[in-house]
Amino acid sequence: MSQIPAARPRLLTAPDGTAFRDLNGNGVMEPYENPRLPVAERVADLLQRMTPEEKAGLLFQTMVTINADGTLVEPEPGAPVDDPMRASTSAMVTGKLMNHFNLFGAAAPRRMAEWNNRLQDLAATTRLGIPVTISTDPRNGFVDNPAAGVHTEGFSLWPEPPGLAAIGDEDLVLAHADIVRREYLAVGIRLALGPMADLATEPRWPRVLGTFGSDAEVGARLVAAYIRGLQGETLGPGSVAAMTKHFPGAGPQMNGEDAHFAYGREQFYL
Repeated sequence: MSQIPAARPRLLTAPDGTAFRDLNGNGVMEPYENPRLPVAERVADLLQRMTPEEKAGLLFQTMVTINADGTLVEPEPGAPVDDPMRASTSAMVTGKLMNHFNLFGAAAPRRMAEWNNRLQDLAATTRLGIPVTISTDPRNGFVDNPAAGVHTEGFSLWPEPPGLAAIGDEDLVLAHADIVRREYLAVGIRLALGPMADLATEPRWPRVLGTFGSDAEVGARLVAAYIRGLQGETLGPGSVAAMTKHFPGAGPQMNGEDAHFAYGREQFYL
Protein backbone atom coordinates (compact mmCIF):
# COMPACT_ATOMS: atom_id res chain seq x y z
CA MET A 1 0.00 0.00 0.00
CA SER A 2 1.20 3.50 -0.79
CA GLN A 3 2.37 5.47 2.23
CA ILE A 4 1.02 8.68 0.68
CA PRO A 5 -2.83 8.59 0.52
CA ALA A 6 -4.82 10.86 -1.75
CA ALA A 7 -4.16 14.54 -0.99
CA ARG A 8 -6.98 15.66 1.34
CA PRO A 9 -8.14 17.72 3.13
CA ARG A 10 -7.54 20.86 1.11
CA LEU A 11 -7.20 24.30 2.67
CA LEU A 12 -9.93 26.45 1.12
CA THR A 13 -11.44 29.88 1.66
CA ALA A 14 -15.17 30.33 2.27
CA PRO A 15 -17.11 33.21 0.62
CA ASP A 16 -16.87 35.19 3.88
CA GLY A 17 -13.06 34.94 3.77
CA THR A 18 -12.71 32.18 6.42
CA ALA A 19 -9.91 29.73 5.72
CA PHE A 20 -10.99 26.16 6.47
CA ARG A 21 -9.95 22.56 5.98
CA ASP A 22 -12.26 20.86 3.52
CA LEU A 23 -12.42 17.63 5.52
CA ASN A 24 -15.15 15.92 3.47
CA GLY A 25 -13.85 17.21 0.14
CA ASN A 26 -17.11 18.74 -1.08
CA GLY A 27 -15.76 22.29 -1.51
CA VAL A 28 -18.25 23.74 1.00
CA MET A 29 -17.50 24.91 4.56
CA GLU A 30 -19.81 22.75 6.64
CA PRO A 31 -20.48 23.84 10.25
CA TYR A 32 -18.12 21.20 11.65
CA GLU A 33 -15.36 22.57 9.40
CA ASN A 34 -15.95 26.21 10.42
CA PRO A 35 -13.14 27.31 12.78
CA ARG A 36 -15.15 30.36 13.89
CA LEU A 37 -17.97 28.35 15.44
CA PRO A 38 -17.89 27.17 19.09
CA VAL A 39 -16.49 23.68 19.55
CA ALA A 40 -19.77 22.33 20.96
CA GLU A 41 -21.63 23.51 17.86
CA ARG A 42 -19.09 21.96 15.52
CA VAL A 43 -19.22 18.66 17.41
CA ALA A 44 -23.04 18.60 17.34
CA ASP A 45 -23.02 19.16 13.57
CA LEU A 46 -20.42 16.42 13.03
CA LEU A 47 -22.31 13.90 15.16
CA GLN A 48 -25.52 14.27 13.20
CA ARG A 49 -23.59 13.57 9.99
CA MET A 50 -22.01 10.37 11.28
CA THR A 51 -23.31 6.87 10.60
CA PRO A 52 -23.70 4.36 13.46
CA GLU A 53 -20.60 2.56 12.16
CA GLU A 54 -18.54 5.77 12.31
CA LYS A 55 -19.78 6.50 15.83
CA ALA A 56 -18.94 2.97 16.93
CA GLY A 57 -15.40 3.39 15.63
CA LEU A 58 -14.92 6.36 17.98
CA LEU A 59 -15.59 4.16 21.02
CA PHE A 60 -12.32 2.26 20.70
CA GLN A 61 -8.77 3.17 21.66
CA THR A 62 -6.49 0.35 20.65
CA MET A 63 -2.78 0.05 19.96
CA VAL A 64 -1.22 1.20 16.73
CA THR A 65 2.42 0.55 15.89
CA ILE A 66 5.04 2.51 13.99
CA ASN A 67 7.84 1.38 11.70
CA ALA A 68 11.29 2.66 12.63
CA ASP A 69 11.46 4.65 9.39
CA GLY A 70 8.20 6.48 10.15
CA THR A 71 6.05 4.55 7.68
CA LEU A 72 2.66 3.07 8.51
CA VAL A 73 2.51 -0.59 9.51
CA GLU A 74 0.95 -2.44 6.56
CA PRO A 75 1.54 -6.22 6.38
CA GLU A 76 2.02 -7.63 2.90
CA PRO A 77 -1.22 -8.99 1.35
CA GLY A 78 -1.79 -12.55 2.51
CA ALA A 79 0.99 -12.43 5.09
CA PRO A 80 0.07 -14.06 8.43
CA VAL A 81 -0.24 -11.61 11.31
CA ASP A 82 0.77 -13.40 14.49
CA ASP A 83 1.22 -10.22 16.51
CA PRO A 84 -1.97 -8.14 16.93
CA MET A 85 0.27 -5.15 17.71
CA ARG A 86 1.34 -5.25 14.05
CA ALA A 87 -2.18 -4.93 12.68
CA SER A 88 -2.73 -3.03 9.44
CA THR A 89 -3.08 0.70 10.10
CA SER A 90 -5.24 1.30 7.04
CA ALA A 91 -7.54 -1.60 7.97
CA MET A 92 -8.20 0.00 11.35
CA VAL A 93 -8.61 3.58 10.10
CA THR A 94 -10.44 3.18 6.79
CA GLY A 95 -11.93 -0.28 7.34
CA LYS A 96 -13.01 -0.37 10.98
CA LEU A 97 -13.34 3.46 11.07
CA MET A 98 -11.31 3.72 14.28
CA ASN A 99 -10.12 7.14 15.30
CA HIS A 100 -8.27 6.96 18.65
CA PHE A 101 -4.99 5.06 19.07
CA ASN A 102 -2.33 4.45 21.71
CA LEU A 103 1.05 4.55 19.99
CA PHE A 104 2.96 1.35 20.72
CA GLY A 105 6.68 1.41 20.02
CA ALA A 106 9.01 4.23 19.19
CA ALA A 107 11.09 5.87 16.49
CA ALA A 108 13.27 8.95 16.26
CA PRO A 109 11.19 12.10 16.91
CA ARG A 110 11.43 13.22 13.27
CA ARG A 111 10.20 9.81 12.10
CA MET A 112 7.35 9.93 14.64
CA ALA A 113 6.23 13.29 13.26
CA GLU A 114 6.41 11.95 9.69
CA TRP A 115 4.43 8.88 10.75
CA ASN A 116 1.75 11.10 12.28
CA ASN A 117 1.52 13.13 9.07
CA ARG A 118 1.01 9.93 7.09
CA LEU A 119 -1.61 8.73 9.56
CA GLN A 120 -3.53 12.00 9.35
CA ASP A 121 -3.37 11.88 5.54
CA LEU A 122 -4.86 8.39 5.73
CA ALA A 123 -7.65 9.60 8.04
CA ALA A 124 -8.34 12.45 5.62
CA THR A 125 -9.38 9.91 2.97
CA THR A 126 -12.35 8.77 5.07
CA ARG A 127 -15.85 10.08 4.34
CA LEU A 128 -15.81 12.90 6.91
CA GLY A 129 -12.04 13.32 7.18
CA ILE A 130 -11.99 13.24 11.00
CA PRO A 131 -8.38 13.54 12.24
CA VAL A 132 -6.94 10.73 14.36
CA THR A 133 -6.10 11.34 18.03
CA ILE A 134 -2.85 9.77 19.22
CA SER A 135 -2.19 8.95 22.87
CA THR A 136 0.84 7.50 24.60
CA ASP A 137 2.08 6.05 27.84
CA PRO A 138 4.98 8.00 29.39
CA ARG A 139 8.03 8.43 27.12
CA ASN A 140 10.31 10.65 29.18
CA GLY A 141 11.75 8.17 31.67
CA PHE A 142 14.56 5.63 31.80
CA VAL A 143 12.38 2.55 32.28
CA ASP A 144 11.34 0.73 29.11
CA ASN A 145 8.31 -1.40 29.98
CA PRO A 146 5.89 -1.84 27.05
CA ALA A 147 2.95 -2.20 29.46
CA ALA A 148 3.66 0.99 31.40
CA GLY A 149 6.15 3.30 29.70
CA VAL A 150 8.23 3.55 26.54
CA HIS A 151 11.76 4.93 26.68
CA THR A 152 12.08 7.04 23.52
CA GLU A 153 15.41 8.30 22.18
CA GLY A 154 15.35 12.01 21.42
CA PHE A 155 12.88 12.88 24.18
CA SER A 156 14.08 14.61 27.35
CA LEU A 157 14.89 12.26 30.25
CA TRP A 158 13.52 12.84 33.72
CA PRO A 159 13.38 10.91 36.99
CA GLU A 160 10.48 8.49 37.22
CA PRO A 161 7.51 9.84 39.24
CA PRO A 162 8.71 8.32 42.56
CA GLY A 163 11.93 10.30 42.11
CA LEU A 164 9.98 13.48 41.45
CA ALA A 165 7.90 12.73 44.54
CA ALA A 166 11.10 12.40 46.59
CA ILE A 167 12.07 15.90 45.45
CA GLY A 168 8.52 17.09 46.20
CA ASP A 169 8.73 20.30 44.14
CA GLU A 170 5.45 21.21 42.40
CA ASP A 171 7.17 23.79 40.19
CA LEU A 172 9.65 21.18 38.97
CA VAL A 173 6.86 18.73 38.13
CA LEU A 174 4.95 21.45 36.28
CA ALA A 175 8.09 22.39 34.30
CA HIS A 176 8.66 18.71 33.51
CA ALA A 177 5.09 18.26 32.24
CA ASP A 178 5.31 21.47 30.23
CA ILE A 179 8.36 20.11 28.39
CA VAL A 180 6.58 16.78 27.88
CA ARG A 181 3.64 18.72 26.42
CA ARG A 182 5.82 20.52 23.89
CA GLU A 183 7.65 17.34 22.88
CA TYR A 184 4.38 15.45 22.44
CA LEU A 185 2.86 18.21 20.30
CA ALA A 186 5.99 18.31 18.13
CA VAL A 187 5.39 14.70 17.04
CA GLY A 188 1.58 14.83 16.96
CA ILE A 189 0.63 13.27 20.33
CA ARG A 190 -2.43 15.00 21.80
CA LEU A 191 -3.32 12.75 24.76
CA ALA A 192 -1.06 11.66 27.63
CA LEU A 193 -2.04 8.43 29.37
CA GLY A 194 -1.23 9.88 32.77
CA PRO A 195 -0.37 11.09 35.26
CA MET A 196 -1.00 8.23 37.68
CA ALA A 197 -3.00 9.22 40.76
CA ASP A 198 -2.71 5.72 42.25
CA LEU A 199 -0.82 5.30 45.52
CA ALA A 200 2.05 2.87 45.91
CA THR A 201 0.72 0.54 48.61
CA GLU A 202 1.95 -2.84 47.26
CA PRO A 203 5.75 -2.93 46.74
CA ARG A 204 5.52 -5.85 44.27
CA TRP A 205 3.18 -3.92 41.98
CA PRO A 206 5.03 -3.18 38.69
CA ARG A 207 3.26 0.15 38.24
CA VAL A 208 4.75 1.68 41.37
CA LEU A 209 7.24 3.31 38.99
CA GLY A 210 4.41 5.44 37.56
CA THR A 211 3.10 6.73 40.90
CA PHE A 212 4.13 9.69 43.02
CA GLY A 213 4.65 7.36 45.97
CA SER A 214 2.46 6.33 48.89
CA ASP A 215 1.65 9.72 50.43
CA ALA A 216 -1.80 10.90 49.31
CA GLU A 217 -1.10 14.58 50.00
CA VAL A 218 2.14 14.56 48.00
CA GLY A 219 0.47 12.63 45.20
CA ALA A 220 -2.45 15.05 45.00
CA ARG A 221 -0.18 18.09 44.77
CA LEU A 222 2.11 16.63 42.13
CA VAL A 223 -0.66 15.09 40.01
CA ALA A 224 -2.36 18.51 39.89
CA ALA A 225 0.93 20.20 38.92
CA TYR A 226 1.52 17.63 36.19
CA ILE A 227 -1.94 18.20 34.71
CA ARG A 228 -1.41 21.96 34.70
CA GLY A 229 1.87 21.46 32.85
CA LEU A 230 0.24 19.29 30.19
CA GLN A 231 -2.58 21.77 29.68
CA GLY A 232 -0.31 24.81 29.37
CA GLU A 233 -1.20 28.32 30.41
CA THR A 234 -4.39 28.33 28.33
CA LEU A 235 -6.57 25.38 27.35
CA GLY A 236 -6.63 25.10 23.58
CA PRO A 237 -4.65 23.88 20.56
CA GLY A 238 -1.43 24.07 22.57
CA SER A 239 -2.70 21.72 25.27
CA VAL A 240 -2.21 18.00 25.70
CA ALA A 241 -5.13 16.20 27.34
CA ALA A 242 -4.37 14.28 30.54
CA MET A 243 -5.98 10.88 31.09
CA THR A 244 -5.45 10.66 34.84
CA LYS A 245 -5.41 7.01 35.85
CA HIS A 246 -6.32 4.32 36.95
CA PHE A 247 -9.23 2.95 38.94
CA PRO A 248 -9.21 4.91 42.25
CA GLY A 249 -6.98 3.16 44.72
CA ALA A 250 -5.57 0.73 42.16
CA GLY A 251 -2.35 0.18 44.11
CA PRO A 252 -3.39 -2.68 46.46
CA GLN A 253 -3.12 -5.48 43.90
CA MET A 254 -3.21 -9.07 45.10
CA ASN A 255 0.30 -10.53 44.84
CA GLY A 256 1.35 -7.29 43.14
CA GLU A 257 -0.21 -8.34 39.83
CA ASP A 258 -1.24 -5.83 37.14
CA ALA A 259 -4.97 -5.04 36.92
CA HIS A 260 -4.58 -4.42 33.19
CA PHE A 261 -4.75 -8.19 32.77
CA ALA A 262 -7.43 -10.69 33.79
CA TYR A 263 -5.13 -12.53 36.21
CA GLY A 264 -4.58 -9.31 38.20
CA ARG A 265 -8.15 -8.14 38.65
CA GLU A 266 -8.26 -8.65 42.44
CA GLN A 267 -7.56 -5.75 44.78
CA PHE A 268 -7.10 -5.83 48.56
CA TYR A 269 -8.30 -2.84 50.57
CA LEU A 270 -7.12 -2.99 54.17
